[in-house]
Amino acid sequence: MGWTVGLTALGALCLAAVLGLRWAVYHRVPLTTPADSINLMVLCCTLIMIPMERKENLRPLICFYLHPLALLCVLTAVLAHPDLHSEPRELRSSMLALHVGMVFVAYALFFMASMTSLAYIFKARHLKHHNTTGIFHRLPSLEQLDGTLYRLTRVGYPLFGATLILGLVWTHTDRALLGPHWYLAPKVLLAIVMAVFFSMAFHGRRTGLLRGPKLANFIFVGFSLFLAVYVAMALLHLREYNFWGNAP
Repeated sequence: MGWTVGLTALGALCLAAVLGLRWAVYHRVPLTTPADSINLMVLCCTLIMIPMERKENLRPLICFYLHPLALLCVLTAVLAHPDLHSEPRELRSSMLALHVGMVFVAYALFFMASMTSLAYIFKARHLKHHNTTGIFHRLPSLEQLDGTLYRLTRVGYPLFGATLILGLVWTHTDRALLGPHWYLAPKVLLAIVMAVFFSMAFHGRRTGLLRGPKLANFIFVGFSLFLAVYVAMALLHLREYNFWGNAP
């Protein structure tokens, strides 16, 4: 496990170096292209994941997280590598850059929560069939997975809510940029729905209405749907704030 964490940390340093180099070359925060977005989210996931190595009962989860993160890196290298040669769009204020950066940290927490949910689902299924061998046997107990899932949601949900508040403040400073109907843009509507969804997950777990398999299935299915919608929006070029407006 030690060499795995070491290689993971090395990969995080490489991603940070790529983002830093693009920032130095273009003098713009690299947060606007698909490649930059995926690299930043993988970097955030890695920085959240590495401290888990200190907790012996959570270490096997690292291997569970690494596979989808590695797949994201491969897809970025194959499909989005031209973005690394394109200039990032300008983020006109430090508030906007902070807003975008916080969004990706929240996305990273939600992504890891969905993977933890998947680990819970597989662990529960293998225990149900009395299968105590293989990688799922080494995963934390269902109670520990449920607690990890709750902690990830407990941090991600308020952070995502804070990004929405910060985004609302930004809209009052750049009204002309966003257009008169920015609040109807698909990207904004999706963010509001996500905030409501994770609010339900957090408060449902806190009050005991969603625990164990209910919470795991709720978060995994919900996040998968949000991810599918986000990909569809990207393919249809519906990600701009001014989709319904006439702003440039």
